[in-house]
Amino acid sequence: MYQDKAKNPVIDNDIRLDEPTFEAMWELFEAIGIFWGNLPDSGIHRSRLRSFMVNRIALIPLYAEYYSVAREVIDALVVAYEGNRGAAYERLFTDADANRAPPSTRLGLARQMVANEFITLQMALEGFRAFGAENWPGFFGGANELGRPPYRPKD
Repeated sequence: MYQDKAKNPVIDNDIRLDEPTFEAMWELFEAIGIFWGNLPDSGIHRSRLRSFMVNRIALIPLYAEYYSVAREVIDALVVAYEGNRGAAYERLFTDADANRAPPSTRLGLARQMVANEFITLQMALEGFRAFGAENWPGFFGGANELGRPPYRPKD
């Protein structure tokens, strides 16, 4: 039986993910994989990141603002570190104050509501393998991608 998709009862969600913000978040996603060494080939997950972000915005429209704030924070950090993107991302990923809950600064918001969630997403997508795990509880056996075998072989 067909059922309508539930929508936010307060906000008519026509909020979209603009391309410059997505590109900035994609760069952040790639930087996470490089910095933490958990997803060296993040390129295959570009569409998954977009779906993740679009779904977040659809469920909680405030996420559109979180992504915009994260983009602004990253741009400001790059300027503060004189164009050194690696140093800018390192600050975002390691600043202890930015990880204090609840977030009380824009840096904290970018860390907790965006970067930390992207790290979790990477772990779910196969980043756990970088730590020596073959399978992750709840990971049903690998991505359904043409030409890539599942992590758990079929019996």
